[in-house]
Amino acid sequence: MKNFISLSFAVFILALMPSCSLNKGLTGLSPTKALSAVQTLLGGASSNALSGFTGNILGNAAMKAVLPSGLSSVTNLLGASPAGSKALGLLNGALASSVKDIVPSILSKATSNIPAADALGLLQGGNTGATDFLKKAAGAKLQAALLPAITQKLTANGGLGAITSALGGQAANLLGGNKPSIADLATSGAVDGLFAMMGNAEKAERANPTDPMLQKLFGK
Repeated sequence: MKNFISLSFAVFILALMPSCSLNKGLTGLSPTKALSAVQTLLGGASSNALSGFTGNILGNAAMKAVLPSGLSSVTNLLGASPAGSKALGLLNGALASSVKDIVPSILSKATSNIPAADALGLLQGGNTGATDFLKKAAGAKLQAALLPAITQKLTANGGLGAITSALGGQAANLLGGNKPSIADLATSGAVDGLFAMMGNAEKAERANPTDPMLQKLFGK
């Protein structure tokens, strides 16, 4: 019985070792170094996500997974006709231009303003801990700044008219009345998609760090 208990305890300790080793570099990490690591992690995730805002943005798998249902319905219908595909291209173009103009500075400021005292907790906060924090800190600001920008871009490039025309009789059902406008839907989709892509990038960097600093913290 004594040998059995000893063996069971040893197995229990071994089972714990992998999870502990994943964060071996975080032990005793100072707030300053933890903050630097978080900012590096978020900087890489932001760059990765922003690179996804080109071409067929609304066809990106991470974006599609979090699109508002109303926007998914619109994009599916637009993709079914030549005129709709052209309108969808204008919508993607408005998203790309608006995100490029608005997002980097807001994310950079929010990342710079992370309190050093919170940094270690973000590193220990799970696969998307830092991204989740940034979404709470900057999500509403991005929403507020992107909506007028996307509206302006869609007006300037003719996207609003092209989308309505391509949807035909379905336009009133999908976008009429008290329903969100196409700009509202596109803004929500852009913000949620951005953070979804950032979360995927953060998770990947934690699992297989490419940055030398993060390799010391998350390397196995």
